[in-house]
Amino acid sequence: MMTTMSDQIAENEVTPAARMGKAIVRGVIIGVPLAIVFLTISVLLITDLDLGGSLVTALLPGVLLGGFAGGFTGLTLTMD
Repeated sequence: MMTTMSDQIAENEVTPAARMGKAIVRGVIIGVPLAIVFLTISVLLITDLDLGGSLVTALLPGVLLGGFAGGFTGLTLTMD
């Protein structure tokens, strides 16, 4: 069965859901490392831990905060 030209164009269109998904993933990819670095520096300056201890302390909150903030930012960027 042959597909018409309009069917082929419709298959290659970027849907709003795909655009939103890409924006959310891009936000999370940028947000997680930034949050980890920011929290590591903050913990290092506030406490008397060394760099390794500060990184370990900031790892889980950094992943959670970066994932949430990056996903939320990606979501808001795709709103019309």
